[in-house]
Amino acid sequence: MANLRKKAASTLIQAPQLPETLQAPLLPLEIGKGSQLSDLCLSNWDFSAGLGDDLRLEYMLIEQGRLSDARMKRARLRDVRITHSDLSNLDLGDASLERVEVLEGRMTGLKANEATIRDVRFVDCKLDFSQFRFALFNSVSFERCILREADFQGADLRGVSFKGSDLSGANLTSAQLVGADFRGARLEGINVRPADLKGMVIDAGQVIELSQYFAALLGVSVVD
Repeated sequence: MANLRKKAASTLIQAPQLPETLQAPLLPLEIGKGSQLSDLCLSNWDFSAGLGDDLRLEYMLIEQGRLSDARMKRARLRDVRITHSDLSNLDLGDASLERVEVLEGRMTGLKANEATIRDVRFVDCKLDFSQFRFALFNSVSFERCILREADFQGADLRGVSFKGSDLSGANLTSAQLVGADFRGARLEGINVRPADLKGMVIDAGQVIELSQYFAALLGVSVVD
C-alpha cells in the first residue's frame, strides 16, 4: 500500500534545483567518457560528435543544444534543464535522470531503455519512435508530447501522467500502468495486453476507444 501511495503522489514533481548563477564557458569543452560537468549554462553548443558513456551532469542549463546521435549510456543527469534542443537518437540507455526538465525538445528516436527517470517533466517534446523499454519512472509527466510509436514495453509507468500527449501506435505491452494518467491523450492503435490496463486512468471519451481491450479482459465477444 505504501508503494502505491508513493506512486500516486507522482504529480508532485520536483523541479531542477539550479543555482542563481551559472558559468558560460568561452572555450570548447573536452567531454569524453566519465566526464563530470556542473554549474554551467551551455547555449548553442553542438555535442553531436562528442560526449561518451558514464557522464555526470549536474546543475546545468542547456539551451538550443545539439545532442543528436550522441552516446550517453549510464549517464547521470541531476538538476538539469534542457530547452529547445535536438536530442534525436540520443542514447541514454541505463542512465539516471533526477530533477530534469526537457522543454520543447526534438527527441525522435531517443533511446532510454532500462533508464531510471525520477522527478522529470517532458513538455511539448517530439518523442516519436523513442524507446523506454524496461525503464523505471517515478514522478514523471509527459505534457503535450508526441509519443507516436514509442516503446514502453515492460516499463514501470505507475503514476506517470500523459495528459494531452499522442501515444498512437505506442507499445505498452507488459508495462505497469496502475495510476498512469492518460486523460486527454490519443491512444489509437496502442499495443497492450488487456490485463495491463488495470488501474490506468482515462476519461469517458477513451472508454469507447479502448472498448476492444475491455471486452477481451471481461471475456466478452462482440459480434456484428
